[in-house]
Amino acid sequence: MASDRLVFVPPLNKRIVVPLHTTSLTIYCLCPDVTTLRAQVDDSKQKLDLDFTESKIKTISSTSIEVAIFADGATKHGNLNILSSIKDRGTDENFITEISLSEDEELKSQRVAWLNVDDWEGWAWYRPRDTWIEVRYTSLVKLDSQTPSHSLLLRPTNPAIDPGAILAVFPASTAEAFVTLSAARDGEVPGVYARVRRVQKGGKIEVCITGKLHINQGTRNVMRDAIHLARIKYGLPADASFIEEKTGETPFDRLGFCTWSSIGENIPLTYDLMDDLLTKLNRDNVQVGTFLIDDGWQDIRYGHNGSPKHRGLWSFRTWQGMKSSLADNVSLIKKKLPMVKDVGVWMTLAGYWNSVSPYSPLARKYNMRMYPIDRSNVLGIEWPDEADDQQTGTIPDPELRAYFLPPPHRAFDFWRDYFQTQADVGVTFVKVDNQAYGSYLEGVEGGEEFVALWNNMIKAANQIFGKNRVIHCMAHYERFFNGDIGMGVATNGEKVIIRNTDDFGLSRPNIHRNHIHYNLYNGVLLSNQCLYLDTDMFMTSAQWPEYHAVLRAFFDGPIFLADKPGVGDFSVHKKLTARCPGDLVPNRVVRAKNIICPLSRNVWEDTLGPGRGPPIKASSYDSESRAASIVLWNGRSDAVDNSIDIIFEGDILDVLRDNIFHGTWEGVIWACNAATAIPVEISNHPASLSVHDILASTPVLATSIKPKGYEILTVAPYNVLGTAKVAVIGLVDKYAALAGIQSITVQESSLVVETKYDGILGFIVKRLGAGGFTSRIDGESTETQINSVSDGLQLVQVDFTQAPSRPSQKTWSVTLSLS
Repeated sequence: MASDRLVFVPPLNKRIVVPLHTTSLTIYCLCPDVTTLRAQVDDSKQKLDLDFTESKIKTISSTSIEVAIFADGATKHGNLNILSSIKDRGTDENFITEISLSEDEELKSQRVAWLNVDDWEGWAWYRPRDTWIEVRYTSLVKLDSQTPSHSLLLRPTNPAIDPGAILAVFPASTAEAFVTLSAARDGEVPGVYARVRRVQKGGKIEVCITGKLHINQGTRNVMRDAIHLARIKYGLPADASFIEEKTGETPFDRLGFCTWSSIGENIPLTYDLMDDLLTKLNRDNVQVGTFLIDDGWQDIRYGHNGSPKHRGLWSFRTWQGMKSSLADNVSLIKKKLPMVKDVGVWMTLAGYWNSVSPYSPLARKYNMRMYPIDRSNVLGIEWPDEADDQQTGTIPDPELRAYFLPPPHRAFDFWRDYFQTQADVGVTFVKVDNQAYGSYLEGVEGGEEFVALWNNMIKAANQIFGKNRVIHCMAHYERFFNGDIGMGVATNGEKVIIRNTDDFGLSRPNIHRNHIHYNLYNGVLLSNQCLYLDTDMFMTSAQWPEYHAVLRAFFDGPIFLADKPGVGDFSVHKKLTARCPGDLVPNRVVRAKNIICPLSRNVWEDTLGPGRGPPIKASSYDSESRAASIVLWNGRSDAVDNSIDIIFEGDILDVLRDNIFHGTWEGVIWACNAATAIPVEISNHPASLSVHDILASTPVLATSIKPKGYEILTVAPYNVLGTAKVAVIGLVDKYAALAGIQSITVQESSLVVETKYDGILGFIVKRLGAGGFTSRIDGESTETQINSVSDGLQLVQVDFTQAPSRPSQKTWSVTLSLS
């Protein structure tokens, strides 16, 4: 066996931060196929051989240690870089830099004095493409000077700063000025600079960059707190109390279907293609409740906007080759798929990819004007070649063309009429794409037009369709990612839907694991704002289906299928959907109540590297069940190696942070795919939890996940039920097993679970005496299935997928009783 198959936790050749006065360090080696293993440690003062006991090195104390691992004749060398915290618990700090634009300033650069480039490294949310923002790891010394950064999450590299410190940096844009960050440019003193662009004429404008420093508290809340500082500058409450959660049902609460990949990307839609798709969906009984007509339906013209390939909107009708009206297609959808309640259509913020044709009736009716494109507005973009033009709507030389758009005083009229035309034929929601491309409209006048287009689009959509009926796509720019829309200022606290990352399934290396990675890290930033996060459509019959399905079950945005006509994996559909009481078909999406975020120690791990190593790890806490889900994805490079890791007691405490408990926590971890339960008992509950606290805690289980694989761990506490201890692990036939639980109540020798979704409810039972169980659904007796899953633990399942319901009923009541 080669030594590169050894996996160490914490890893070699990475820095390890330990609390002040730490005298020992335990390093674990995961080596399932090794027969002999020993370590030689050299701390420059002594050499000693250490035997591995239960696959671990014990009691190493130093600040820099060279380690040689001998495994079946092979040797692996590594370095342990141990950093000691300067103090047990430091002091949190707030930082604010205010920047003013005088009336005659259109652009301004200002150095952020409290960000020394030699002191920090971490995650930068770069804008590497015209409409998408992606997180990348960098030291501030190497921060890009051209590509804008929209936020930073940093840890110290300077030994004078407490190594347990975490710093979040948030440049807060407004509807009057956009602000991003970059490294120094030619002639500037080294540092991190705020780059401010005025997008409103006249007057003095102020923006700010906020920073929040946490000491030895992990990463869970530091970005949230930096955003709260910016909200205070806006005059909003420091917390999220002003944010308005959706009420009532929306089109995105039911499983959706999208035409984009299913009919074929960049293929113009026709009535016949639509009919074929719908016929096959009906034949296969694909129970979607929402349907999206994506790109390819609109009346457009080529060659009017700067290039023979450029496409401009001509009218609000369908294109001539579709041989049918929008009304005909909406009627066809409702006829072939009677369970569909909502139909939506696609367009872009500019009308179509290259705006509106200057020769169209729309241009005349709405007094449209030419707005030049200025590529220098957003530097550092990875521009596509000409072959990509059809896919992205961009060109290598945008300065060669202009956009034709309704001026600010006509923007509302344009959007009101456009939406009303669609609503008149039964359309109930819209997907508005390519939004961030408005960043390239030239000068202050172009900036004002960009702001007016969006403000009037959302105003018209709310008026015509109602609130929360717009999917904002390709909207990664200042106002959404780090500005007044994302923070809820522009929407008066109404949460809106934003596409969280670039498209699913693109032809790029490692695209599938990167899609998971970018969604999780963008979620760190956007989930703390006034936004619902859309992870894009996906396929259940191709391109790592369950790998992606799991992600969607743990985000709060819409879920759309995009399978080719006549194919699809119904087992995936069933794990994503259920009935609510009163529903006739199971097409409600089962989503976690809180989106998943990376585990505290996962933020700084190399989860995407080559060879064996840790998986991507994220968690979601559920307050009603006092339980949590941990989702693990194998993100190893090129999908050729297993991901290997350990889950510690500290990880369990990390995911249960919202559940403050006293004394001992006792419960189980249920591994969904492995179908096994691991008992856990934790008595230590520190007020703050650093990464070292986690790694110094007791290991609970080792994980090994195959390429393209995932695992879901449900962490659930015991409820004492007479002579038994019972953990509710949720709907075991769903990915987001805890999503439906509304309450758990102990009534003497019975446990009552109220759930708003149907399915198979699972319990892990530890019996303290003899006896069996009985179960009831809404008071009616039903059968239970009991299986032994590990020593002393049983899995009890109650299937109520066929349970009847009444329209007025809000939940099903499942009762488990000792017998």
